[in-house]
Amino acid sequence: MQVEIRKSYPKRKVEMLNKLINYLNSYKVVAKADLIGVRATQIQELRKKLRDKVVFFTAKNTIFKKAAEKVNKKNLINFANSLKGPSIFLFTNISPFSLAILLNKNKVKVAAKGGDIATNDIIVPAGNTGLPPGPIISEFNKFKIPTKIESGSIWISLDTVVAKKGDVIPPELASLLTRLGIKPIEAGLSLSLAYEDGYVFTADDLTIDLEKVKGDIMLGAQQALSLAINAVYLTSETVSQILAKAYLNALALAVETEYPEKEPLLNALKTAYLRALTLAEKANFKFEETKS
Repeated sequence: MQVEIRKSYPKRKVEMLNKLINYLNSYKVVAKADLIGVRATQIQELRKKLRDKVVFFTAKNTIFKKAAEKVNKKNLINFANSLKGPSIFLFTNISPFSLAILLNKNKVKVAAKGGDIATNDIIVPAGNTGLPPGPIISEFNKFKIPTKIESGSIWISLDTVVAKKGDVIPPELASLLTRLGIKPIEAGLSLSLAYEDGYVFTADDLTIDLEKVKGDIMLGAQQALSLAINAVYLTSETVSQILAKAYLNALALAVETEYPEKEPLLNALKTAYLRALTLAEKANFKFEETKS
């Protein structure tokens, strides 16, 4: 569906609107990432890496909403009404969860700038900074980083947390971290909203702890295998363990009932011998060795 150009609507915006309508009709998934704190170079790099899987498109939320109104997709308008803040839209045919994982894998560590938000606790590690003593000592003191002078260099005495996750990084700290070669900012796009097949997903919905999921799957598989073995449910995975368990149970029964087969008999003799040794020890009785 193409929008006709009107005098009251700039041609550039009409072209942008038509592109959005085309993308919404061509791709089953649209996602929104926040542009706050994201650098242009990061987006350019992502465009290159993911060009075969994802289309990146920057537009105002108001124009996106107009496009959503002209596309017949269930609940798409709910997605559009939930948009807030500067946005970049991602169009793709991979699931929103796969897209979130893909973007997370492509995040990189970059140097901090004044005003950046700490994405994690920032720790200045103990050790030799390689910096000569001088006025910079006052900068270390300002951020309560303990130092000492050894062999003509400034050494940091203890690992020191200089900013907590979520803190705003002041310009002086950003400069110091850069001089120390510390790149504390995890940079890249994070999805804040996504739409697929009538469903709208929030950032929390799209946050997946892969290690936890892996652990849950392994635990579930182990529990299912144990249940199947105890229920004697025969599959290619359980048959060998069920047979082994049945054999051991039969052997134990034969020993207890003194069934005179060779293997049970040997086990019965061993059991009797061990019981005799136990009784002898309790009675403080010593066996005399005999020579055959």
